[in-house]
Amino acid sequence: EREEILDFFQQSSESDDTCPEFVSLLLLLAFSIGGMLNYLGISAFLRISDAAFLNLSLLTGDAWAVLYSVYAEHIYPPGTFYVALIITIIGVLIYETAPSPVNNKVEESPDVLGDIQLLENNNTDTEREENTTPQHGLVFV
Repeated sequence: EREEILDFFQQSSESDDTCPEFVSLLLLLAFSIGGMLNYLGISAFLRISDAAFLNLSLLTGDAWAVLYSVYAEHIYPPGTFYVALIITIIGVLIYETAPSPVNNKVEESPDVLGDIQLLENNNTDTEREENTTPQHGLVFV
């Protein structure tokens, strides 16, 4: 069994099962750039909206995969998927009917986003101190 595992992971030049090394490096680079763009997009989204709406939006991402599988590959999901999709869409609609909690907090105090306020550290040392004020619940970094 050990030899079979070693044979599976060894790349030989005779085998056409694997892609060339430069193609695998390009794929790794594309995956890394895609992951970076994903995190940058999420952080940009969270500046204008909140995490609950992001989670609801990510839940609807499965609908796009199902659309592809139905129209391109003619694979139909079970009925429970459609029930879950309807529940998710109803959740998005209910969430969108309420006022945005992000806009309310920014209007109340434009210097504070949520409950965290960032202040510059004027100390000459490179260490950061974290203090919490119990009366306001703010975190100063």
